[in-house]
Amino acid sequence: MRIAIYTEAGFIDRIVDSPDGYEKYQVDQGELYMPVGREVNDISHYVDVSQTPHVARERHRFDSSHEINDLIVEFPELPPGTTVRVQGEELIAEKGVAEIEFDTPGTYTISFQHFQHLDEEVEVTLE
Repeated sequence: MRIAIYTEAGFIDRIVDSPDGYEKYQVDQGELYMPVGREVNDISHYVDVSQTPHVARERHRFDSSHEINDLIVEFPELPPGTTVRVQGEELIAEKGVAEIEFDTPGTYTISFQHFQHLDEEVEVTLE
């Protein structure tokens, strides 16, 4: 049997093949598991824990629409809890909004990460 081992939030930690009846031996304390098909993997899927029973779903694309105002870039439509990285710095968009202020004009790569979404990078140019 193929199982997804995941957290209470729905992040898939790993997928393992286990003989029937031995699933519980693959799971560490605090982890959850569920049977999944071959199409499910830990890169492109998460577990929707708002449903009972829990359901594996494909990760979404980010809405990376943004506004540029002088040297400030705002991403107003991120899922709460998104990790935003730029130039070695990291912030968490707690309420789904990320506002990033730069010191100088230029082209910057901003990356986004959230377990229900595919990782994404956006390039912005500030003049």
